[in-house]
Amino acid sequence: MLLCKGEIPIEKNVIVTDIYGKRIGATYPKRAKGLVKNGRAEYASDCEKCTIRILDTHKPTVDVTEVNNMGKVIDFDPRDFKADKSCENNVIAKYFVTDKDGENVIAYSIGNWNWDWTQICCDKKLEKNTDYVFRFVIVGGYCNTCNETSRFEIVPMPDGSLTDEAYEDRYTYDLAQNRYKPVLCKKTDEGMLRLFEIPFSTFDCEDFRFVFIAMHAVATLYAPKKFSAYADLEDTNFDQLRDEINSKTSEDNSANVVMDFTGAHVTRSTVTDLLTMARFGKSENVCIDFTGAFIEDDKPDDIQADADDTGSDDIAVELMDVADN
Repeated sequence: MLLCKGEIPIEKNVIVTDIYGKRIGATYPKRAKGLVKNGRAEYASDCEKCTIRILDTHKPTVDVTEVNNMGKVIDFDPRDFKADKSCENNVIAKYFVTDKDGENVIAYSIGNWNWDWTQICCDKKLEKNTDYVFRFVIVGGYCNTCNETSRFEIVPMPDGSLTDEAYEDRYTYDLAQNRYKPVLCKKTDEGMLRLFEIPFSTFDCEDFRFVFIAMHAVATLYAPKKFSAYADLEDTNFDQLRDEINSKTSEDNSANVVMDFTGAHVTRSTVTDLLTMARFGKSENVCIDFTGAFIEDDKPDDIQADADDTGSDDIAVELMDVADN
């Protein structure tokens, strides 16, 4: 902005809050007036116009990046990022997919379910003493055991290169289990989709490195879209996700019963009892493994007692077939 001598620069001195009064940014007085005039915000107080409140009904179309400065938003671009050569066990894949809107977009998959530490990075030259917002979408990036590594880092490089001192001054954002809260958290066929907006200031530095890190979880990164593109997706969070996983696990356990008698020494009456349970039990699928098992004959009295208990000649025939095989 060009200023003449004696002019006072216009500052972003109007505080912007969400519907609950939580501060989400700051904007210029003229911009605040425009948001109120368009019905997208309201003044928090009739007598003071230093704070505006974003209306909840307009939340999908008004976000932190719009309020701050749309010209200072950096959207994640998969084409800008490459594997960090300092990492020996990078597990990455970059490919085109067709999203739910029918658009062909680039997906950047990083990490695996093992313990391979994966990093991708991108270097950018930015304006000094400027506020920016870095936006990205991540699908996945979590595991059921909650011990994954999923991080985003911003590394200022005052000397234009990555030094140990520069790395010590990095900004680190822990994405695992939403320890850094996303702006959006939605349910998709791929898994949980999270949109993050990371605000930061350049201060007296212009060279920056952006880094994504993954280990013990697969994370897929996408370029973000406007809030309205995700409006039809169902909201979710990690608590709901864990409840769904636990519920599905319980259903799977009740529907599948596995019994391992590999190499065991069992009697024919024991096999009869197991077959009876398998045929008349509540479980949908029962797997009994008799591989290498030694099945011996019962005493005559035991066989008669078992036959009386089951009351089924079919089970006895089935028993003999299994035992012979």
